[in-house]
Amino acid sequence: MTSSSYPLVSVLRTRHTGYLLLTSLVGRLPGAMAALAIVQLARSTSGDFAFAGLITAVYIVAGAAGQPILGRLIDRLGQVAILAVSGILSFLAFTGMALTLEPAPGAAVALAAAAGLFTPPLEPALRSLWPRLVSPGAPLKAAFSLDAGAQEIIFIVGPLLTVAGIAVFGAVGNLLFAGALGLIGALAFIVNPAPRAASRKRHSDVGSPGGARSPILMPAVMRVAAFTFGIGVPVGALTIVATASEAARADPGLAGWILAVNAVGALIGATVVGIRPLGSTPERLLALCGVLLAVGYLPLAITSLPTWAYVVAAGIAGLMLPPTLGQVFERISQLSPAAVLTEANGWVVSAMTLGVGAGTLVAGVIVGASGTAVVVWIVLGASTLTALLSLIALPSRPLPAR
Repeated sequence: MTSSSYPLVSVLRTRHTGYLLLTSLVGRLPGAMAALAIVQLARSTSGDFAFAGLITAVYIVAGAAGQPILGRLIDRLGQVAILAVSGILSFLAFTGMALTLEPAPGAAVALAAAAGLFTPPLEPALRSLWPRLVSPGAPLKAAFSLDAGAQEIIFIVGPLLTVAGIAVFGAVGNLLFAGALGLIGALAFIVNPAPRAASRKRHSDVGSPGGARSPILMPAVMRVAAFTFGIGVPVGALTIVATASEAARADPGLAGWILAVNAVGALIGATVVGIRPLGSTPERLLALCGVLLAVGYLPLAITSLPTWAYVVAAGIAGLMLPPTLGQVFERISQLSPAAVLTEANGWVVSAMTLGVGAGTLVAGVIVGASGTAVVVWIVLGASTLTALLSLIALPSRPLPAR
C-alpha cells in the first residue's frame, strides 16, 4: 500500500485501482446509455411512446433483479467466469433486441429483459474488491467515495455517447455500440490480476456460500437496502422536476443544465470527501448523511427562485449523494459476511435502481395529472421519504465481530 496525506491520492496510486475503476466504468456505460438508446430506437421504428416506455422499463427492472442474482453466483464461482459469461449474454441480447424490435416487438421485449438480467455486475464486483485492494480506515472510505463519484461521470458521459452513437451508427447501431461497451469493459476488467486472484481464492476456500442465506435476509442489510431505496427516490424525481421546471419557465435546455449541474455538485462532494474522508463510522454517519441529502433537495421546492439560483440549487442537491453512497458501501462491507459480499452489494445496486425508478415514475404521474405547479410537493414528498427512511439506518446496538 502507498501512503499519502491525502487518502484519495493513496487510493489512486495503489496498484490495480485506477485500471479497475476505469474498466468498470466502461462496462457500466450501457446502464447510462441503454434507456435513451432503447427509447430512440423504439420511437424510430414504431413511433409509439407507450411501447418505448414499456421496453425500457422491462430492461431497467430486469437489470435490478439480475444484480443480486449474478452477485450470488460470483460469490460461489468467482468474478472471472460470471462477468465474462454475463457480458457475452448481455451483448447478444442487445444485438437481438436491436435486430428484432421492428419485425418482432414481442421478442424484442423478451430480449430487453435478458439484456438487463445479464448486465455484468461490475458495480458489486468492484466494491467487493475495494477491501482487498486498499487499507481500512481513511483509504477505504476514500475508495468508496471515489467509486460513488465516478458513477456520476457515467451519467454525464452516457447520454452524450448515445447522441454521438446515433449520429454515427444510427439507432440500431447505437444499441449495438452500447452493448459492445458493456462487453469490452467486463472483459477488460477480468484480465486484471485482482479479479483473477479473488476468483482463485473463492475456489480454494473451504466454506461455500452456496449454503449461506442471502444477505438481504439479514435485518441490518435489509435496513441499509431500504435506506438506499430512499436515496434513489429524489434522484429519480429530479429528472421530472427538471423537465417540469423547464416547461414552467419556458426555457429550452434548462432541464439539461439542471441535471448536469446536479452531477457536477455530486462530483464536488465526492472529491471533497475523497480528500478528507468523514471521520466517524458509517454506522453513525448513514442517517446523518441521508437527512443532509434530503435537506439538500429542499431549495428545489422554491420554484420562484431565479433560473440561475435554481440551477445552483440543483448543484447543492447533488453534493451529498457520493458521501452518502460511500457510507452505504462501507457499511455493507462491514455487515455482510465475506462469502456473500458481492450479492449484498448487488442488493444495494438494485435498491438504488428501484428508488430512482420509483421517483421518476411517481413524479411523472403526478406532473402528468396535475401540471408543473406541483413540483414543490414532489420535492417535499421525496425529501420527506428520504429523511424518514434515513431513520431506519440509525444504529441500534453494537455489531458482533465477524
